[in-house]
Amino acid sequence: MNLVVLTGRLTRDPELKYGQSGKAYSRFSLAVDRPFQKGEADFINCVAFGKTAELIGEYLRKGRKVGVQGSLQMNRYEANGEKRISYDVLVNSIEFLESKTGSVSNGSDDFVPHNEPAPSNIPETMDDDEFPF
Repeated sequence: MNLVVLTGRLTRDPELKYGQSGKAYSRFSLAVDRPFQKGEADFINCVAFGKTAELIGEYLRKGRKVGVQGSLQMNRYEANGEKRISYDVLVNSIEFLESKTGSVSNGSDDFVPHNEPAPSNIPETMDDDEFPF
């Protein structure tokens, strides 16, 4: 089972882009506080596709608190002749946990949960022109 659940704040504005096929994808990073270690956080890279990506690109900005559910994906690539590995959370669903003003959501109109099935046929290596990670 590969399941990741995170609650954190966006470290920068999300990047919304479209692949050659026209499918949207959004990359963003979450700062997730470490429990029992005050002031320390892990910075987790996330990627979403389709309508979820469009929603993220339209409504989220740096500092917004969100909940994310997805799976961990390892990516192997080569840069400058050196083999590298990166890890991303492939987002299946996202929940906005705060309003635009920064207060915790109380179930009003600014609470927008969104679920989209994860692409089931993501190849281990993708064409760099399609989804440049």
